[in-house]
Amino acid sequence: MNKYYKIIKGNKIHDTAIINWDKLHIGKGNIFGPYVVVGTEAQWPGHKSSGNIEIGNNNIFREFTTIHLPTKKKNLTKIGNNCYLMTMSHLGHDCILENNVVLSNNVNVAGNTYIMQSSILGLNSIIHQDQIIGSYSMIGMGTVIGKNTLVKPGYIYTGNPARGIIKNKIGLKRNKINEDKLKKETLRFNKLIKKK
Repeated sequence: MNKYYKIIKGNKIHDTAIINWDKLHIGKGNIFGPYVVVGTEAQWPGHKSSGNIEIGNNNIFREFTTIHLPTKKKNLTKIGNNCYLMTMSHLGHDCILENNVVLSNNVNVAGNTYIMQSSILGLNSIIHQDQIIGSYSMIGMGTVIGKNTLVKPGYIYTGNPARGIIKNKIGLKRNKINEDKLKKETLRFNKLIKKK
């Protein structure tokens, strides 16, 4: 093992990582790289941080990734299993990432955003707060997902403002998602939209 890492609670932690263990419920097999910061105060003026961060298993957090505490909005910032947060990605307060989500370098996810499973967010993409990103979607590099953009499961979105351009055929094939499975994910997406 690299001499700059240590094992804490079954996870590999770089010496420079800053983790608020008092507010973190965590699984095993996660890797926290240099200067990762987990559990600092939410960036929402006038709203105090409240609740905990939950992180599942086998996630990778690369250099300078930041993950903020939740507020009373949800009392939870949550990351599932097998997610990959690349260098300088940011996950705001009260956000939820399901399993197998990828945030590429410099992705900014604003507070209270819900990202469904197996979505990939490209380099420098920006997500407005209170958004829901559908499963198996691909957000192109430099794309801005604004307040009123509807990011449906299984599509590719690009531009500023973002627009859906084509079905994410490669991502759907890679995840073995047929039309029936995609319809089920779309129903789940619609339920999340209604709860918003």
